[in-house]
Amino acid sequence: MHRFLLSVAAIAFIVVMYSCKKSNDAPSNTRTVQNFSGYYNYTGLSYTQGSVTISAFDSLDACEKDNLLQFKTDLTYNFIDTGLVCSPSESGSGTWNLSAKGDSLILDSDPAFIKSWDGKTLVVVATVQSVPTLITATTTLVKK
Repeated sequence: MHRFLLSVAAIAFIVVMYSCKKSNDAPSNTRTVQNFSGYYNYTGLSYTQGSVTISAFDSLDACEKDNLLQFKTDLTYNFIDTGLVCSPSESGSGTWNLSAKGDSLILDSDPAFIKSWDGKTLVVVATVQSVPTLITATTTLVKK
């Protein structure tokens, strides 16, 4: 009987310790290379100059709206002209990374501020110098 009680106590201890183990998995909205990696569809593009904002996504050609952006864990990206292919094709590749603070996405050497990221929808904002004011481009991507 004594062995039985010790066995039960040992099993109970193991179960309690295992159930209290913290998970090492980062939530999907944590800003890590692993979580950002994957394929994205473009769902929005707008430009703001001064106080005027123009939605440019609706005016894109159909062959541009179905393109994919792939972020790979080796910190390279592929821009994939898929579905209805544009002529000439708009495929390309380069490098990407996250800023040290995790607040910006850097494509090649061009930073874009991460406005929001919920693990699926990524909204980035990039500013381009234009005369006489700045133009801000806001891009929305949805992870497949």
